[in-house]
Amino acid sequence: MAVEFYGPCKVIKRSKYYFLLMILIQYGVIVIGQNGYGPPVYKQDFGIGTNDPATIGTPLPAGTTFYTFENTVCPSPGNYTIARRVPVANCFSNEWIGLSHDANIFVDFGMMMMINNNSSANDRIVYVDTVNQPVCPGEDYRFSAAIINLDLIDGWAQCPGSPDYPIFELRIEDGAGNLIKNDTTAPLVSYAAPPLMGYKFAEYGFNFIMPAGINQLILKLILLRSIYECAEDFAVDDIQLRPLGPDALIKFDNEPSTTIVKSVCFQHNTTISMSGAVDAYYTNTAYQWQQTTDNGATWTDIPGATSLTYSRAFSVADTFLFRLTAGEAATISNPYCRVASNTRKVEVDDLPRNYTITTNSPVCAGQNLQFNAEGAASYIWTGPNGFYDNIPYPHIFFSSLADSGWYYVDVVSPGGCKTTDSIYATVIGTDVHAGPDTSICKGNSVRLNASAGIKFEWTPSASLSSATIINPMATPDVTTEYTVNVTDSHGCSDTAKVQVKILNSIALKAKIEATDYLCRFYDSASFKDISSGIITRRIWNFDNGWSDTTAKPPTQYFSIAANQNSYIASLTITDTAGCTDIAYHVLKVAGNCFIAVPTAFTPNGDGLNDLLGPLNAYKATDLLFRVYNRTGQLVFETRDWNRKWDGRIGGVRQATGVYVWMLEYTDPSKKRISLKGTSALIR
Repeated sequence: MAVEFYGPCKVIKRSKYYFLLMILIQYGVIVIGQNGYGPPVYKQDFGIGTNDPATIGTPLPAGTTFYTFENTVCPSPGNYTIARRVPVANCFSNEWIGLSHDANIFVDFGMMMMINNNSSANDRIVYVDTVNQPVCPGEDYRFSAAIINLDLIDGWAQCPGSPDYPIFELRIEDGAGNLIKNDTTAPLVSYAAPPLMGYKFAEYGFNFIMPAGINQLILKLILLRSIYECAEDFAVDDIQLRPLGPDALIKFDNEPSTTIVKSVCFQHNTTISMSGAVDAYYTNTAYQWQQTTDNGATWTDIPGATSLTYSRAFSVADTFLFRLTAGEAATISNPYCRVASNTRKVEVDDLPRNYTITTNSPVCAGQNLQFNAEGAASYIWTGPNGFYDNIPYPHIFFSSLADSGWYYVDVVSPGGCKTTDSIYATVIGTDVHAGPDTSICKGNSVRLNASAGIKFEWTPSASLSSATIINPMATPDVTTEYTVNVTDSHGCSDTAKVQVKILNSIALKAKIEATDYLCRFYDSASFKDISSGIITRRIWNFDNGWSDTTAKPPTQYFSIAANQNSYIASLTITDTAGCTDIAYHVLKVAGNCFIAVPTAFTPNGDGLNDLLGPLNAYKATDLLFRVYNRTGQLVFETRDWNRKWDGRIGGVRQATGVYVWMLEYTDPSKKRISLKGTSALIR
């Protein structure tokens, strides 16, 4: 295994820290001698998960791995899954570690490939893929993968023949299958007990110099032949091919190096400057500053920013990330032949908008009058009776009637943008009254009413929009009697009761399942009642002059006038208690449902014929549209007919020429249609 160390190394005496360092190096937590990296030429991180730890990711394409996908967080032997974490209860009677992506240090917080391996006398391809991105001959690159053993090893009890830890080969070949470089890992040892900071992936990989004359790379991660008895299961993530070069660092000028965010106001037109430093490495070093406004998803070169310093005046509200890239002058135009620095963020504030100003007014005289401000950096309050404060949550602990009135607050953003807002506060008293009984259908709401006061306490509160206002909305599931306690200006209180009776036991909800589009000038549509509740009556109105009273009415036909753009169908239902509900469904009229693909397109941003894709596929299902270039390379694919090709591959504009397209779909008669043709890209 090629081993490198991150950063400078000090001589450490052979204390407990020495042995800790050796362990960290052994398991790949520390890698000796790291250089700077550029944007990945290739990266497989298996996607981003959701807040649900049980989410399963998308299977890998056929031919990518020896193993078979299984839609579970605990796959059976010989299978793999794409998941965010091993469940808390662990897999296979706690045979696996309780791995959570949130604790990993080498990978992002997304998904990983988890493999339940089984015994085999043959090598197995864990992952293979082809890299078609243009790279630079003679430049240094690093091929690596993050791997972790998933098995808990409990001495001889689980491994009577001693653990047989997996060994991997990382391999790079050219497009013809010729070896460029390979390396073999040490045995992938499992932890016997959870480390202090949780289980962590280790990075394995090697550096190599890109040979000349190669336009395609094949990346392979191979499990070498071994008869595994235990300790054979593992997880893989962050398979990467990255440019390798010197360290590159940037910082804000006239700021400590620890400052990573600068906030300014768009009104001030503030100029911010940054400086970079790149270690000696290239023969003729060239520089290019980049920025992103989508939090690093896409980076763009800044025209003319080709020195070690960069400054700019910011007058438009937005958030910017900056970094410095460096490479050989001859290849600096290729983003896959550069290294990239750390990032620095500039937040250009707009006028404060997403803030809140609230008060607990009205209150009784003598009570605490409180103001609350959130969503900005600082506040300055002024108001009646000489009131002044500069904190987010000011109080008047013993309020008086003289404290009633308008309170003004200067709201200031982190960058210094300022706006002024106000709120009215009242210090008063009130009387006590309550409202009449009523009846509603289950699932509906009714507004309760109490007399004027300064404090309201409604019980029970679970089905109320608020338990502390004069007229809350009540949505009970069963007949409920509410009690309200109202306090007046003298501190006296009284209670009143109001009953809300529920007429039906099951909520009635109207819902329609129907055709979405009609094609001019004559077309049909189907409708289905998917409502819930104890339904005794239905009334359909299809907006075509016909009505019906069945759950699944007959197919409806529409003669569509030239000026008709839509129809609105409705379903009104009634239950045994006489409760009713109504649902509406809009049928949009398409002027042309003949599916076609343009013979040419001009992606110049003028809004005319900028995109290539099928047209008018309103009623097509199971659609698949592909575009190939003249070499047979797939350049675009979609199953959504509204998503079309913009003439780019990976953000790179493609050359003028003829491209072959293939279209498959199922028409309304359930017939499978396959079409093929060509379209010209014109620039």
